[in-house]
Amino acid sequence: MIVAPPMNARARAKRLALVLAGLTLALAAAACSDSSSRSGSDGAPKDTGSAERAAVAEGGPGGDAPVSRPDVRRDGSSPNADSTRDAPVVTDLAPAPEGGTCAPVVAKASPDAWAMRHPSAGFGGIVTQNSGGHQDVFLLSPTKQFRIGARLDWGGTVVFFGISADPASNVIDANDPGRELQIAIYDPDRNRQGCAYNATCASSSATCGNSITFLGWNPVQGGDECQHGAPVTQHGQSGDALRLVIKPLQWNPDWNAPDCRKSACGASGVPVDVTYTFELRYVREHVVEVMTQVQSAETIDHAPTRQELPTLYVSNGKGGPDLPLLLDAAGNAVALNTPANDGFLTGAFVSPRPWVSWQNAARNYGVGLAMDQGITNWDGWRGDGNNAPYFHNVRARITFGLRKQGLVRGLSYLALGGFSTVAAELDAVLRKRPPFGTLDAPAWSATTQYTAGQPLALAGWVLDTTKNNRVFAAIDGTVVKELTVGAARPDVCAVYPAYAGCPSVGFSGSISTANLGSCPRLLTVTARDVDGNETVIGERRLVAR
Repeated sequence: MIVAPPMNARARAKRLALVLAGLTLALAAAACSDSSSRSGSDGAPKDTGSAERAAVAEGGPGGDAPVSRPDVRRDGSSPNADSTRDAPVVTDLAPAPEGGTCAPVVAKASPDAWAMRHPSAGFGGIVTQNSGGHQDVFLLSPTKQFRIGARLDWGGTVVFFGISADPASNVIDANDPGRELQIAIYDPDRNRQGCAYNATCASSSATCGNSITFLGWNPVQGGDECQHGAPVTQHGQSGDALRLVIKPLQWNPDWNAPDCRKSACGASGVPVDVTYTFELRYVREHVVEVMTQVQSAETIDHAPTRQELPTLYVSNGKGGPDLPLLLDAAGNAVALNTPANDGFLTGAFVSPRPWVSWQNAARNYGVGLAMDQGITNWDGWRGDGNNAPYFHNVRARITFGLRKQGLVRGLSYLALGGFSTVAAELDAVLRKRPPFGTLDAPAWSATTQYTAGQPLALAGWVLDTTKNNRVFAAIDGTVVKELTVGAARPDVCAVYPAYAGCPSVGFSGSISTANLGSCPRLLTVTARDVDGNETVIGERRLVAR
């Protein structure tokens, strides 16, 4: 807390006179005003303002302005008008006190935007065990009632999510290294064997067949079609999370052959100069946050296309429940009947909210998948057991590219339980998700100098599950300016693709320095989303030159 220095006699007298004058005016206004003269009915100020592994292998080629809206919540209602969050903007601050000493002001260093997430629900522990010849590592829920497990010899893919004491409760399909919950990415110029070697697939009709066995450049977290598991190079506790670092393998070892050869499987898989990172963390007893990160060490760019970040394969009745019922967020069943390659059946659909759920026939047990980006377009896939192996999967339609040396990040959430539980849990998580972002200008330093009387320019970016974010600048805790959101920031959306509002997620504006006085001031920039969640995305200690 910043404590104002003591006022001298002159300042005290001036302050007392202002207070008395203000009281007189307020009483007079109250005597002669009526409700029609107020800004709102309550007196509050008004707002004004697998080509892909699953897409080629399972059905065809991949691929998918600033907006300023009134302050409304996700359900369409307006926030409480008398909330302190909607306090009026003050445009003229009183000067710093005359005489005495200045109060100490310290600005926090710029926070990591990617750390601006849900608080942890707690840490239940990490255990490692042998499961059918595989080495699996499990993160326990805070009460230890549930657990989520990753397979260390299959690239850290999620192979278990269920009740700790009941192995048969597992909602994940762990059939082979190509299933589970995992990451896989693609390149439209190198999406199939026979044209991947010279990056001509986008313009070439050459094909070795519409099957996953002839995929091109395709780093898969779990491993390859030869059943080689991708290596996990690091794993262990990171805060309250289970962190895994993976070196993925090319799904098709012959991916860059100039012809349609199919070589015998070798002793090991084909590595890729890409690193995947998974972090699993409980944010509610029934909900696990899944952080996914892709880091390139390659010397080539990969153009945007539809990716798997991640894909969820759910239990098919072998060693766990059968979850054949795909439901959107309203509880409507989704039909997957469009024929695709390799005997698969598919269906594209839109969910009314950014999550879906696979459930058993009674809808009383299953798993939900939510996308932090706010994505509502999805693809589901299944095999009927006759023309293709029996399976069920789903993924959000997320499109991005991977530049050389580039970085891509994403968040999703898994929820365990019947449909009503999944709905309540995921809606709560998305509703309480705070915005995140960065104050780029002025750049952080222990002290930011400004020229008195000259406007101080502010700029940065903000993201959230919804795009209707507002950004406010405050001096010593008093809001002095609402900044404009809507500037194009393709650089930000290349790292955080498909977030609501991309690429128009930059903010900018300037604040007056005319009356800041000679003492240091604390500038705070705060982002607020439509649900009222707020995040301080930057602080600066301001000192006049």
